[in-house]
Amino acid sequence: MASRKALKKDINYLYADLLTECFKLSAICSEDKQEKIEVLFSKIIYSCNDFIIRAGKPDGKNNRQLVKAYYRKLGQDLLNDVLEISKDLEDIAQ
Repeated sequence: MASRKALKKDINYLYADLLTECFKLSAICSEDKQEKIEVLFSKIIYSCNDFIIRAGKPDGKNNRQLVKAYYRKLGQDLLNDVLEISKDLEDIAQ
């Protein structure tokens, strides 16, 4: 298993990249889409903080199988959230 520190850095990298895309979109989109973009900004920041907290506190520290299952679920949730936000960005861009 990779270290928690590396996992947290990866989470920050993913969400920083999404924020960058959101800023770019904010600069080129019309005024009527700005409210949706602001909501997306909040969602990205909230999700980033939530996943970093979750990465630092696994369930069942003494049971190796529970820890593996916890991080497996965390990775799947992270992937689903990033894909959902990317889809939202794509929808706003069109």
